[in-house]
Amino acid sequence: ADVLFVLICLANQTGIDLEKALLKNLQKKEIRDKTRHKNNPKINKQPGDIR
Repeated sequence: ADVLFVLICLANQTGIDLEKALLKNLQKKEIRDKTRHKNNPKINKQPGDIR
């Protein structure tokens, strides 16, 4: 909670809109990671796998 409070204070002092910053960051990660785990055999069962 202390770290979050300091982050909010710094954002207010520097004029950063935390909501905009968060949405921009999430959009970046959504685009970057869209297919990240689709072909990972450790988390996706492949046809013919026996687990």
